[in-house]
Amino acid sequence: MMIPLLRPAAAGLLALALAASSHAARAGRHPETIRTGQPAPDFTLRSPDGKTAVTLSDYKDRQPVVLIFGSYTCPPFRDVYPTLDRLHRQYGSEVAFFYIYIREAHPEDGWKMPRNRREGIKIDDPKTMAERVKVAEQACTYFKTDIPALVDTMDDATDRAYAGWPSRIFLVDRDGKVVVRGDPGPRGLVPAARKVEAWLKEHDGTPATDATK
Repeated sequence: MMIPLLRPAAAGLLALALAASSHAARAGRHPETIRTGQPAPDFTLRSPDGKTAVTLSDYKDRQPVVLIFGSYTCPPFRDVYPTLDRLHRQYGSEVAFFYIYIREAHPEDGWKMPRNRREGIKIDDPKTMAERVKVAEQACTYFKTDIPALVDTMDDATDRAYAGWPSRIFLVDRDGKVVVRGDPGPRGLVPAARKVEAWLKEHDGTPATDATK
């Protein structure tokens, strides 16, 4: 059966919609500054309850670190999170995992997603740190995750350093260098999770200096 062609007017509207969506994504992303093999930008972020502060450079020479950037309002991020949770259960004793909560991908007062509404997720982009922390806590409850969560500051400093929005995955080795640099979400999430798993399977428990031998 032949697939009916779109009328010129409808095709034009579809092209405009896709272009607008693509432009919105590009406009929200920070410029790329990191390449594989480069030192990972350092940061210090706090847990949602404020009781724990994590500095990335403290893990240098100790253990690899998986950095998971994302927000509650990103549907593809919600889809891939169970895979990351599984990797954490498998490798968490040897590798540090952190879920870094960043600005919303699809807030109600921004770039809305119909799926969020269907699933009852209606969140405005937080304007204060307290609001961002509250949404981060909601996300952790939703995921039922054991991955330690950290919350990016309201100036989005860590998001800017890693170009993490709307969602992204990195792996930093014991030398403090980026060895997996996932492409930005949504398309980059699943391939990045696979690369992280492959690296963990190959290098789990081995010094970073042995990884290139």
